Amino acid sequence: MEFIKYADLSRNEWNQYIDQIDGITFNYTAERISFNFEYSKAIIENETFLALDNKIPVAAAEIYIEKIGEEFQISWNGSYCNAPYIDIKLDYRVQENLARKLMAHIDEIAENYQCKKIMLKEDPLGNPEQSSTFYNYNYLLKYGYMDESGMTQLIDLRQSIDKLYSDVRKGHKRHINRGKIYDIKIYGQHNITDEMIELYKDIYEKDAGKVTRNSELYRYYLEFIKNGKGLAAFGSIDGQEVGVVVVTIYKNTAYYSSYGELEEELNHVPIGHVLHWEIINYLKEHGIEFYEMGEQIFGRTHYSNPEAKLINISNFKRRFGGYTVPFWRGVKEYK
Repeated sequence: MEFIKYADLSRNEWNQYIDQIDGITFNYTAERISFNFEYSKAIIENETFLALDNKIPVAAAEIYIEKIGEEFQISWNGSYCNAPYIDIKLDYRVQENLARKLMAHIDEIAENYQCKKIMLKEDPLGNPEQSSTFYNYNYLLKYGYMDESGMTQLIDLRQSIDKLYSDVRKGHKRHINRGKIYDIKIYGQHNITDEMIELYKDIYEKDAGKVTRNSELYRYYLEFIKNGKGLAAFGSIDGQEVGVVVVTIYKNTAYYSSYGELEEELNHVPIGHVLHWEIINYLKEHGIEFYEMGEQIFGRTHYSNPEAKLINISNFKRRFGGYTVPFWRGVKEYK
């Protein structure tokens, strides 16, 4: 098996390899890796790599070396990197054999940097139908990782629009109907402009009440969309944009990425519900099959004690329907 570092390829070359790995997601594309590398100020080295077997790309892993305090670890922004994704169409035994080699390679990287910890997660959109034998369990546990798994919410857009709407909770339906006072426009590869992404940044920062790392790197969202890997849905009233949702897309999957609104301009009529519903309609019409709304947090776990706000956000996402699936994650510590 041959390992090729992200840093040793052009972004186009990387994406050409990645495109050949069946089932792989947006999180492994050059666009996302570039964003992640700039986002985390703790990263000191990018060891992201792909694996070739007989010159054929079969897997990729997102690996960053971060300095947290005085110690080094494999993580992203102090949290999880994307674990090796192995071509979903390969036989289970082949996947298992490749996994052993990939995880050993990550151990070698950790040893070279004297890392004290490795934090990895498996992308749920890499197995949206929950049909893969290999991805239906937390394979990280076989390699000395402690389970820190969670859950996320997926929507199967292959269903009829009537069925999708019937799955939306009653309260959300009411807000979707009320939200029809807003003019919704969706921007993609062929109509996005620099000005609209500047507007996204402005709305996002006013909503957050400050400049965040996400808003500092707003230009990457423009790149996502211009490269056909994203969409931005804006809602306006009386000619003023007052809300925005950004999603990333890759092949037949999409992920809810960012949201902002100007609450004081909404006249007590929520805009997020109708924005999300219009995005769902647009994704379905354009051939996207699975849409991930985001992590589901129900309460305390052995590794976290979430704020009520995060639980409420999860509930908001879940009320658009779909189904809850595992979000496999693991942490490996070295003494």
